[in-house]
Amino acid sequence: MSRINNASKLCVAIIAMMIVLSSLQSPVSAQIGNLDPIVVMYDASHNPQFSGTDANGGLKLMLDMVNDSTRYIVRINEETLNETILNDVDILIFASPDRTAEFELNESLAINAMMENGSSLLILGDPSIDQNSTYWSDQTFQDLGENVAINTLLDSLNVTGPRFSLNYTEDNERAWGDSMFDYEESLNSTYLAIIEFDSTTWDTTHPIFDDINTILTMTATITPINHESSIATGYESSYAQWRRGPNTFANVTYPNMTLADYAEAPLSYSAINGTFPTWLSAFEFNQSKIAMVGSTIMFTGRVLDMPESEDQWFYQADNSRLFMNLMNWLSEGFTESPSAINEMVIISSVILIVGVAFYLVKKK
Repeated sequence: MSRINNASKLCVAIIAMMIVLSSLQSPVSAQIGNLDPIVVMYDASHNPQFSGTDANGGLKLMLDMVNDSTRYIVRINEETLNETILNDVDILIFASPDRTAEFELNESLAINAMMENGSSLLILGDPSIDQNSTYWSDQTFQDLGENVAINTLLDSLNVTGPRFSLNYTEDNERAWGDSMFDYEESLNSTYLAIIEFDSTTWDTTHPIFDDINTILTMTATITPINHESSIATGYESSYAQWRRGPNTFANVTYPNMTLADYAEAPLSYSAINGTFPTWLSAFEFNQSKIAMVGSTIMFTGRVLDMPESEDQWFYQADNSRLFMNLMNWLSEGFTESPSAINEMVIISSVILIVGVAFYLVKKK
């Protein structure tokens, strides 16, 4: 009888030890949502082409999707950027800021300080349009694709590498953006800028393109064309041209451009046929990550640039998933769920000790 009592006392002591050891470990969060969320800021202070609060014509649908996840919290900023505003921002988004609203020096310094702390930039541009576009009747869209402010900001941040493709006039008073065209892959025979891309046009090993099958876009191009950060391009039949002036492109009816043609009129084209013009670049810059996409509009709730279309860009192909993948890559390593390995090892070890002790006492 005394042996049974001793065995019982031993088991109670071991179980008590297990409870004490387990209580010394930090609790494991069941969901990553219990951690501090990643702060995403959409900058609305530089007259972006698309509002962050407009579901039908802006980025509200996309930003709401980001905000509804357990990983992110979205802020829309309408004030002049400074270090206080950017203090806890993890991802800063610029989308087609107007050329008349370039970044001030103090703003560039604040953005640079934010990046030095490891925060990331998502930069979205847009293609130029002309009178053939269904958007042309909207006066505010006639200056779409003026990506000057972004290029100037990147210069001020000393970011070397990709820039949005621009063609400056002879007097350097005006810069014209470009648009990618494709006679073979365009979905609109009268306006060649709406293109559906498949996985042959991007780096399938890059996490930004995880589970992405098709993308529908209307995009500007990014130079240099063959930069190592270029992870998404057009097809072999794709080409890009600058807008020649206030209303039209250089020559949208001449897709079969050659190097000789380019040598004769280098300002007529931004990416000649067969060069696979880039529309998405992703790279690391010091402690920060930067992703540049040639199209903001592909993530908006605006109706497609096609006659009588009622379809919104946000719902097309894998466009919204691509945006979420961009968020994930830009925030990679920012938050990690606490590991339960230590707790499991301790609990398993104690259970094993209890079992062995009980067996030995019973055998004795």
